[in-house]
Amino acid sequence: MVNASAFEKGGTLILKSFKPGPGAAADDDTDQLSLMMIKGIKDTLSQKTTQFAVQAEDQEGSDFYLGGHIEDYGREGHFSHLKLRKNQVHLSVDGEIGIRESGEKIFLFQASTVINLKTQNPKSVAYQIGVAMAHFIGSHSG
Repeated sequence: MVNASAFEKGGTLILKSFKPGPGAAADDDTDQLSLMMIKGIKDTLSQKTTQFAVQAEDQEGSDFYLGGHIEDYGREGHFSHLKLRKNQVHLSVDGEIGIRESGEKIFLFQASTVINLKTQNPKSVAYQIGVAMAHFIGSHSG
């Protein structure tokens, strides 16, 4: 947490897509992972009482934004040093919550996991990452 007091007051939170970073291809897979993280955040925050009103579109007058990058997705990339099995891929996400008007970052987060494609669906894992982000937001606002 970079600026707890700004975060705790709450406000309008814009959810931006997670863009592909240097270790992730710009393709349908990363688009779907981004959408599932956003869905996990929206679904969870709509069920919690928080100081944040969530919007999916950037609108004038919004207070905060949440966005980031899928830094790595697949078998190769920044984390190619990991010893992945044939049925495994790596997913790494970096993100931030910031003050929309000034661009000041008030919270930075990272998530990284190895997904076993035999037992896990990457979209479900991305959704759970969004849920975890929303739980953090809910527990640290107002």
